[in-house]
Amino acid sequence: MSIKIVNDTDGFLGIQEDWERLQELDEELTYYSTFQYNYAWWLTFGQDPNNRLFIICCSRDNEMVGIAPLVIRTVDKKIVKCHVLGFMGKGDYFNFILNSQKGSPAAIIKEIFKAIEDHSDLWDKIELTHLATDTSLLHFLLRHDKYNPSIKYLTSCPSIQIGGLDIEAGWETTGINAKARKKLRKLQQETGYQFKMVDCRQSGDIYDRISDVHKQEKAYLHEQRGRFDRRSLFEDRMNEEFYKRVFMNNDKVIASFLELQDSSVMIAYQLFFLHRGKLYGWNTGYSPDYAKYGVFDVLMLETIRRMIELGQVTDIDLGAGTYPWKFRWTNQFTVMYSLQLWNNDRLHTRLYRMLVKGKGILKYLNRKAALHS
Repeated sequence: MSIKIVNDTDGFLGIQEDWERLQELDEELTYYSTFQYNYAWWLTFGQDPNNRLFIICCSRDNEMVGIAPLVIRTVDKKIVKCHVLGFMGKGDYFNFILNSQKGSPAAIIKEIFKAIEDHSDLWDKIELTHLATDTSLLHFLLRHDKYNPSIKYLTSCPSIQIGGLDIEAGWETTGINAKARKKLRKLQQETGYQFKMVDCRQSGDIYDRISDVHKQEKAYLHEQRGRFDRRSLFEDRMNEEFYKRVFMNNDKVIASFLELQDSSVMIAYQLFFLHRGKLYGWNTGYSPDYAKYGVFDVLMLETIRRMIELGQVTDIDLGAGTYPWKFRWTNQFTVMYSLQLWNNDRLHTRLYRMLVKGKGILKYLNRKAALHS
């Protein structure tokens, strides 16, 4: 096998055809590993000089059989910098893109990691996150003596299997949906809401509408609930530029929402990416004016109903995070792991780790002193 490293935008665009061919062949691939999504991310965050492309392309007999969509991020700690090799993009699932018909996945992954090790002078740390349990990449890492000790549990992605469910068969009568149905009736009686589901080709103004709701929710949680940890991803300039690129004329971005009839007032929304009959949930928001109704449960119920009626979706992934509300809807989930491996052969890396550790000890001592003062 042969290896090529892509490290500029022209090179990235030059592998589009191979990438899109591979993504159709790779059964493990999620929306987060598609060319369209990752190229949109790079066009935005590639403007930051601290992000450098490091896409590893593996070929056999002059045909590309594997792509590792990586970047090297520079973390500046003023005294010393740390170069972290990880996946590009934002998302809940990350993976290499492989053609297992042209060789075993393990053999392709082995060549990719050989390339990573051959360029160990460029990175201080490997940080590969959101590795799902059922992927060839995680299996390779767990089998490897060097990488296995650096694999740690990260989070879980709960999901609802709706394939085969039938509205007429009474799926809503289960206890898991009882409270949601009561909330639905109450909201319907008091607001006369309507449920809609659209993609970004059908609705050009959807980004602005959901962005406004999410900012309202953040302000409400700050002022009324004391949730100062809450942030709105739509208030960050780079995030906004990235998501606008993703939304633009994209029928794979799906929004389900509740709104008042004869009005553009949005009550609650959920955003999904649609890929191979699966909805990947990645953002939610609600209007503070309707917080008392438990509107998100109503929205989930309406969304599941619609998906069952259409019969085109088999699963709804609720995204990363083990929040209680997710497990009130399902007992199924995918466990995610991460690889975090330091390059201790580099003096630069050892110095960085020593400084970070020293800073952590200093913070601990300061907190301890403050408690006893």
